[in-house]
Amino acid sequence: MSTRSAAALGITLSMVAAACGSSAPLSPTSPESPATPASSAARMLQGQTANAADATTLAGVSVRLGAQQPTTSDASGYFRVENASAGATAIELTGAAVVERRTDVRLPIDGVVKFGLIPASFDLVAFNEMFRGSHERLQRWMTAPSLVVLTTVMKFESSESTSAEGTSEQIPSTEVDAMVRDLTDALATLTANTYTAFAQVTRESTSAGSRASTARNGQIVVARYRDLRTMTSSVGFGRWAEREDGVVTGGAMFLDATYDGTSEKRKLRTHELGHALGYKHVTTRPSIMNPVLGYDVMDFDRQGAAIAFQRPPGNRAPDTDPSSSIRTLSDGGAVRWVSQFP
Repeated sequence: MSTRSAAALGITLSMVAAACGSSAPLSPTSPESPATPASSAARMLQGQTANAADATTLAGVSVRLGAQQPTTSDASGYFRVENASAGATAIELTGAAVVERRTDVRLPIDGVVKFGLIPASFDLVAFNEMFRGSHERLQRWMTAPSLVVLTTVMKFESSESTSAEGTSEQIPSTEVDAMVRDLTDALATLTANTYTAFAQVTRESTSAGSRASTARNGQIVVARYRDLRTMTSSVGFGRWAEREDGVVTGGAMFLDATYDGTSEKRKLRTHELGHALGYKHVTTRPSIMNPVLGYDVMDFDRQGAAIAFQRPPGNRAPDTDPSSSIRTLSDGGAVRWVSQFP
C-alpha cells in the first residue's frame, strides 16, 4: 500500500480552567427475551433498540428490514421480523427520538441483535468533527494498538518528520511508568473500554545522535521533544495513519519535554492520544479534543467514543454504515498519515 506525507495536529496552551464533565450489529447479544425455536432462527430476526451513548433501551423505534413492512420496538426495545431472508440484508431504524440508522445484518443469527442508536439530542456536529473528521467518514482503530515509549528526549525538527534524533537526556523510569499508566487509562476512556490495555508496551532508548522512527504500523509512538513549544508555539501534537476505508493503522504523539513535566501533563497526554487514535479537534463545545488545551475528558467525549465503537470505520452522517461487502475488503485502500497543525 502506498504512503503519503502528513501534516501535524497540534494543541496550543491557554488559561482555560479544567471542566468536568459493537461494531455494526452483525453479532447477537444476550438480553433476557423469549427463546426462539432453532427451526425458525433462520427466518426470524430478533432485535433490541438501545441508546448507543448510555445503553438504555429505546421503545417506539420503527424497524424496516429489506423490503418488508416495518415493525416497532416494544416498551423494552425488543422487536421481531418474521420470514427474513438469509444473507446480508439492509435495515433501517427510525424514530423521532433517534438519528436514522442504516446498516445491514447477516442472517441467520441465533439470539438477539442489539442496535445502538444515536439519540436525536446528541451533538452530532461535534461528533462529526471528532470522529468523522477525515473525508466525512468515521475513522478508528479496529484492534488495540501497541505502545512504544521513546525513553530518550528527542530533538524536535519538523512537524513533517517521520523520525527523530535522540539527545543525551533520558526520561527517568518512574516518569515513564507514570506516562504508561496515564496513556492506558486514556486508551480505555477514549475507546469506551473497547481497549482497556495496549496490545504491547515497549520502552525504547535511543543513543544521542541516533534516529528513531516515529511512524510505525500497528503502533503508537510517544516521545518528549526538546524545543517543540519554542518552534511551534504548541505544547504537543499528534498524528495518525488511516486507510481509505477509515481503519486507523498507526499513530504518533509529540509532547513538549518541559510541559510534559507539569501538572497538566495528563490532559496533554490524553489529548494527543486522541489524535493518535484518529480523532480530530472539536471546536463547537467543551471537549478534551479542543484545539486549546484546558478541558478534561467530558461526558460528550465518553458518549461519543461509545457511539463510535459501535460502528464500523467508514460510517457516514447521519448514521449510515458501508455495506458488509465493503467492510470486508482485504486491503482497505492506501494508507496516509493525516491531521492538521493550527
